[in-house]
Amino acid sequence: MLRLVMSTDGSMHRWLLAPCLCWAACGGQSDGGPDGPTPDAETPAARCDRPALYDVSSPTAVVGDGTPASCTAAALQQAAQSGGTIVFRCGSAPVTITVASQITFTKETVLDGGGLVTLSGGQTSRILYLDSGYDTPTPRLVVQRLTFRDGKSPAVGADTAQGGAAIYRDGGSLTVLDSVFENNRAPATGQDVAGGAIYGFGGGDTIVAGSTFTNNAASDGGAIGSLNGDLTIINSSFIDNAATGTGGNPGDGGCGGAIYMDGGGEATSLCGVTIRHNSAGAIGGGVFRVSNDSSGSLAMDRSTVDDNRVTATGSGNAGGLYLQGLALTITASTISRNQAFYNGGIWINACRVQMTNVTIAENVATGSNGGGVWLGNAPTGTMRNCTIANNRATAANQIAGAIFGDGLTLVNTIIAGNTAMYTPTCNVARPAGSGNSGNLQWPGGSLCTTAPLIADPMLGALAPSGGDPQTLLPAAATPARGIARDCPPTDQLGKPRPEPCTAGAVEP
Repeated sequence: MLRLVMSTDGSMHRWLLAPCLCWAACGGQSDGGPDGPTPDAETPAARCDRPALYDVSSPTAVVGDGTPASCTAAALQQAAQSGGTIVFRCGSAPVTITVASQITFTKETVLDGGGLVTLSGGQTSRILYLDSGYDTPTPRLVVQRLTFRDGKSPAVGADTAQGGAAIYRDGGSLTVLDSVFENNRAPATGQDVAGGAIYGFGGGDTIVAGSTFTNNAASDGGAIGSLNGDLTIINSSFIDNAATGTGGNPGDGGCGGAIYMDGGGEATSLCGVTIRHNSAGAIGGGVFRVSNDSSGSLAMDRSTVDDNRVTATGSGNAGGLYLQGLALTITASTISRNQAFYNGGIWINACRVQMTNVTIAENVATGSNGGGVWLGNAPTGTMRNCTIANNRATAANQIAGAIFGDGLTLVNTIIAGNTAMYTPTCNVARPAGSGNSGNLQWPGGSLCTTAPLIADPMLGALAPSGGDPQTLLPAAATPARGIARDCPPTDQLGKPRPEPCTAGAVEP
C-alpha cells in the first residue's frame, strides 16, 4: 500500500510516495503533451459566471501611433513604468511584439490587446513580470485580449523564480481575461520550477477566465503553477501541456500536466474548465493540488478532465487529478480516459469530500489498482449520484478496476462495467449503517457498497450532450430509474430530477 510522507526544506514542503514507489525516469516530453494529435484548443462555452472585461475606453497610455512599427517592446516597457490603463494602437491587422527582456510592472495596471496583439518572448525571454512582495496582494496586473507566445523563463536563480515563461507574478495579484497562451517554456526539470505559461508566487490571487493554454511546458504545472496564493479558473481550456520533470517532489518535478498548486490554506476553484490531453512525468497528468496543512480547498464544477496521463511507464500516479489534504467539492463534472501506472482517474488522499453528479469513466491504471478512483489515508465524505463506469486496472493480479481504498460513503451511485484481472471490481470498506443506499452495481463481483441493486444500468457510450462535459446516458428503461432518494435538484447536465430519481450522474 502506498503512503505519503512529508519532509520540509525551509518554508517549502516536499512530498513523495513511500516506501514502495521509486520514481523512474519517464522521458517527459519537452514539446507538449503525450504522443498523438494535438486537439483544437477552443475556449469552452461560457458555462459559469465570470469577471467582465475591464473598461479601457479612457486609457492612460497608448503603445504605438497607429503603425505596426511603432508598437515596440521599448514603448510597452515605458508605458508599464507608470501603470494605469494601457492599450495598443498598432493598426487594424494583428501584430506581434517580440521582447528581448521581460516587461516589468510594479504598479496597478490594465493591459488590453484588443484581440490583435501577440506578445512573444522569441523563445529567449520571459514576457511579463509583476514585481511585488511575497506577502503583498497588491498591485494587481490585469491582462486581457492578448496572445502570449514563445516565452522562455530563466534557468538561473531560485527554482521558484524560474517559472512563469509568459507571466511571473512575484507577489501582487493577477487577472487574465480572454487571452491565449501558446508554446511557452519554463525549465524542463527542477523540484519547484512551475508554470510553463503562468506562475503565481505568494501575494494575493491569480484569476483566469475565458482563456486557452496550448502546448506550454515546465517541470511542474505545464500551463499554470501556483504556490501560496488562491487560484480561480473559469471557462478556460488546457490542451496538450506538459509537466516535463521526473521524480516528483522531492525529486525533479513532473507534477501537474496542466495545473500545479502547492501550499496550505489557499482556495482553488475551477468552473467551466476543460483539461484535456496533458501529461506529467510523475504525478497528476491533468491536475496536482496539495495542501500541506490540510486546510486548503478545491472546488470543481461543470468541468472536464479527459485523456490526460502520467508518462512514466513503471511508476507515476493519478492520470487525471492528484488531490491531497483538501476540503474537496466536485459537482457536475466528468473525469474520463485518463491513464497512469498507479490510478487512472482521480487520487483522493486525506481529503474531506463531497462529490455530486460526477461521471468517472474509461480511466486506466496500467500497473496497479484504482482504475477510476484511489482513496488514500481514508478520506471522509460522500459520493452522491455519481456514475463510475468502464474503468480498468489492466496489470496482472489487480483487483480494483473501479475504486481502491476506503473512507467514502456512496449514495445513489452507479458502478458498472469496471474490470480488473480478477473478478472483483472494488476494494472498499463497507461499514454497517454507513448510509450507503440507492446504489446500483453491474456485474456483482466484489460489492462496492452495502446491498446495491445488481442489474445492468443500460448505459450509453461516453459522449457529449451539447458539448463538455461528456456523460453516459442511461436508456429510458434503465433499472436505475426511481431507486434513488434524497436527490440533488438537477442532474449533471442541469436537467431537473424527480424524487425519487435515477441513480447515477444523469437522468435518462
